[in-house]
Amino acid sequence: MHVRYPIWLRRVDRPGARVFALLFALESLSRALLVTVVSLQALALLGDARDVSLAFTLVGVTGLLASFTIPIVVRLLARRFTYTLGALLLVAAAGALATLTLPGQIAGMLFRVYGASCLSVTASLYIMQYINKKDLTRSEPLRLQFSALAWTLGPWLGVALYEELGPNWTYGVSAGAALTLLAVFWWIRLQEQPVIGPANKPPPPNPLRNLRRFFAQPRLRLAWIMVVGRSSWWVFFFVYAPLYMLQAGEDRQTAALVVSAGNAVLFLTPVFGRLAARNGLRPVMTAAFLCVGGCTLLTVVVFEQPTAVAGLLLAGALGCAALDALGNIPFIRAVRPHERPQMTTVFRTYLDAAELITPTLCALVLTLADLRAMFFVFGLFVLSFALWPRFLPRRL
Repeated sequence: MHVRYPIWLRRVDRPGARVFALLFALESLSRALLVTVVSLQALALLGDARDVSLAFTLVGVTGLLASFTIPIVVRLLARRFTYTLGALLLVAAAGALATLTLPGQIAGMLFRVYGASCLSVTASLYIMQYINKKDLTRSEPLRLQFSALAWTLGPWLGVALYEELGPNWTYGVSAGAALTLLAVFWWIRLQEQPVIGPANKPPPPNPLRNLRRFFAQPRLRLAWIMVVGRSSWWVFFFVYAPLYMLQAGEDRQTAALVVSAGNAVLFLTPVFGRLAARNGLRPVMTAAFLCVGGCTLLTVVVFEQPTAVAGLLLAGALGCAALDALGNIPFIRAVRPHERPQMTTVFRTYLDAAELITPTLCALVLTLADLRAMFFVFGLFVLSFALWPRFLPRRL
């Protein structure tokens, strides 16, 4: 008897935007469940926001250096097994964090960062193989829209499970989501060879050569700078918004609800895709950076009022969602097909750079001043990125 599987379970020869959106949603669920738990558990173990910043800085440095090994891993294991490694590292991260010890905390954070790097690099390579460049303003917002539910429910649900049922529930559900991602990925059976564009050349063995080649190309350099600004704010929001709420006297679940509400704006990413398709990337991305930086600066004025600060951060998250929807497009449109593997690996370091820059800057400010000053300095930092979109080609 012929069995007709649901469309989301069928194997496909040429997967489209919805397939990659489904994979990203499962990955997002695994990571989102822990995004608030990681910072709150770090605060409980270390006892001080400055020490939490230093721990994140250590992880950021290590993650940035480790990310340059991904081209070697891809060459040795192939893309499908590198993707598999990334999913398994998310499982390992949940297990390490579940030990509730400082060594387990650091190890779990490192596994999580490197696993996300493996998944991001290989997913980007598959997307560039299967999705036409002209379809990116539709496919990228769709990918984020699919993940919006995970990032909306995950931060609150992770903390709620942690407090109501115990840490093992949070970490177990996160690991289960990563294993589900792995099962769906292998069911889809993405092809290893490109479907769109010429065949890839073997990547150069020296990561430094990739770095020089990447940053010698102005359009790639510009794309990287802008996504560093976007990702730095998200790191700031995920770590310091809940820490601020706790310092203001709110409980953990309220702190997690702020993070969840900030992620809920990802449902609006298709709107930003349509705006960019009509008006171009330059004005939309400039306005988004002004929104994010300006709202972060304004929190200083109402810093004694947690509700007002949360509202401003949510408004900033709206601007950052626009940057999420559009931020990768300048890179994907600019990268040469034969350089995709090695240039994607370098581009992906924006996440590691953001996870290094943000806690380092915040640790420096917290060494000299308080949390309010940190919000002010970081608002100025993000606001400065509004200058960069004007250098984008007008045709984008």
